[in-house]
Amino acid sequence: MSTSMRRIAFLLGVLGLLVLLAGVWTPATVVAQAPKAEFKLKLMGINRTLDPWKLFQEWAQTVEKRTNGRVQFELTSLPELGLGGAETIRIVKTGVVDVAEIYGGYVAGELPMVEILELPGIFPDAQTAKKAVLAWKPHETKILDQKANAVLLAMALYPDQAFFSKRAVRKPADFKGLKTRVHSVALASLVAGLGGEPLTVPFAETYTALERGTLDAGITGTKPGFGLRWYEVSKYLVGPISMRPHVALSINKNSWRRLPPDVQQILKEEAERIVEGKAFDAIEVWNKEGIDKNVEKGMEHIPFSPETLAAIKDVLRTKVVPDWVKRAGGAEAARNFNEVIAPLVGFTVNP
Repeated sequence: MSTSMRRIAFLLGVLGLLVLLAGVWTPATVVAQAPKAEFKLKLMGINRTLDPWKLFQEWAQTVEKRTNGRVQFELTSLPELGLGGAETIRIVKTGVVDVAEIYGGYVAGELPMVEILELPGIFPDAQTAKKAVLAWKPHETKILDQKANAVLLAMALYPDQAFFSKRAVRKPADFKGLKTRVHSVALASLVAGLGGEPLTVPFAETYTALERGTLDAGITGTKPGFGLRWYEVSKYLVGPISMRPHVALSINKNSWRRLPPDVQQILKEEAERIVEGKAFDAIEVWNKEGIDKNVEKGMEHIPFSPETLAAIKDVLRTKVVPDWVKRAGGAEAARNFNEVIAPLVGFTVNP
């Protein structure tokens, strides 16, 4: 074989080896690359210290896993964005965030109809509250679609509410003049009806207001109050009020339309399974833990006396519900209440 032929054979051999190596190593290199997210969604919750936050985290992680990384979430909260909660509808409607936890009490000024589930003392027990939330869900779906440019993914509940008070409240007369943090218009109606002074203070700022004496008491869930250490600035845990604040996990409609049908289905399936399903199962545990943990920290638990419960029931029927009917549109609000809530609670309202 001539020298030139040997050189050609050598070059062909080297080329073949390179092709073989490329065939061996290229797939491994491709497999090692992290999948690129096609859809990045910003999710805004109320506060990272709250129990439902863990459900939102689990939901986001599950969606990311089921979509093989095509969807990725960035989680944030109201305090991190410098918001108090009343801006939630605007934030979702304009797409500042893609997904948000919409609390009915925070947005009642803008959408008073959704406060139908926030009427304090309306539900006698947990099962009644759950039935009411699920019965109302189609109505809230329509409201958020029309008024908030949003798609409802799931409904969830927060624990019963209680007064974290610096002074003992053992009878109805003890509410007189009690400067109380409220987080909904309906709660303001209740506190005012009992003789107290309702004040709207952001959740994250209530600790300081109690500490400085701007507030005598603050209303929140027993577990959320524990999470922000309200037991350090209040002595008495009064109640709880039989009340299940609800939240609607919702996505901006434009963000929703950008997602393919299979991804939409995964978001909704997992939201109903994790956020909605687990919140209903966990609610009684959260209620008990909230009372027990605050008592362990030195608070005195004062359950409502029969006299106080009777006063709350009277204020509910004579002031809280009528006030809501007026705010929410009169005849339409009364009709919704009588169709959805009245069969569960045993009384109707007039426009």
